[in-house]
Amino acid sequence: MTKLINKIIMVNNRRTSMRLCMKEWDALYEVCKREHISKNHLIELVEAHKTDTLGLTYSTRLFLMSYFREAASDEGHKKAGHGLSDVAINHVLEQIHN
Repeated sequence: MTKLINKIIMVNNRRTSMRLCMKEWDALYEVCKREHISKNHLIELVEAHKTDTLGLTYSTRLFLMSYFREAASDEGHKKAGHGLSDVAINHVLEQIHN
């Protein structure tokens, strides 16, 4: 069984909690490191792009899956523009709902 880890995060100047498994937290930190962006800023971008029907945690998981899926090939990596922070992250977020 995978244990969910609850962490308090700051999103748009408010405290909230998010429960992800350790692998998901690791993936989130990896994206942040690759994109030179803080965890809080990334989650703020996810929140800004999520639909009203999906929660922030689910939207974050969906973002992580989409991010790594786009980067799975050389062409996908170039197309996503990874390493360009907000540009790449916004591109992935736009792809989630299409």
